[in-house]
Amino acid sequence: MTEKSTEKPEKTQIEGIIEEDRVIIYNLEGIEDFYRNSYIGTLEVDDNNSQEKLILDPIEVLLLCERNRILLWKENDKNNKQYNFERLLIYFIQFDDRLWHKYVIYMDLRKRGYIVRTGYGDGIDFRVYKRGANFEKDTAKFLIYPVFEGTPIELRDLDKISRVAMSSRKDLIVATVNRLSQPIYYSVKKFQIINKEENLEIINKEENSKVDNAK
Repeated sequence: MTEKSTEKPEKTQIEGIIEEDRVIIYNLEGIEDFYRNSYIGTLEVDDNNSQEKLILDPIEVLLLCERNRILLWKENDKNNKQYNFERLLIYFIQFDDRLWHKYVIYMDLRKRGYIVRTGYGDGIDFRVYKRGANFEKDTAKFLIYPVFEGTPIELRDLDKISRVAMSSRKDLIVATVNRLSQPIYYSVKKFQIINKEENLEIINKEENSKVDNAK
């Protein structure tokens, strides 16, 4: 009687193709594992051959590299050096100088058990689904708006994003990263800017009313 091994088999590493600020996966095993099992990437159909392909954002590429699940080479040439995590980070930072802090937030949310999808627009980088949700059918519960130390936030931008979240019935979360690379989250329930001119007019009316009452 032989003793069964308790070691888990190593998962297959999947080759990808770098196209500027994204990576393409054509391997069917990779698509099945990354997209359907790990909720990573966006499915598209190739216009040339109608083949299904998986599009990975830089943050998702970094995650797969950290897990030793993806193989990438400089200029997509296997004669060149293979990318490791540090080289990939340096490469992708040219497209987004805040990538590292966004990655810290992304990884923290995933470690908490949430399904995290990239992309939404208007400065909102992540859509977050409840644990156990079906991201293809269910709607996101949270919208994550990252802000960074030393970068001012325009109040009107925050007002706009708040309205977007409210109109889509999602909770807006402002996320930042402290100097210890620890993510911090703030829930924004309601945010509204009062126009200064309108506000001044209201004050003037109140002051005039007090004067009239005193006569």
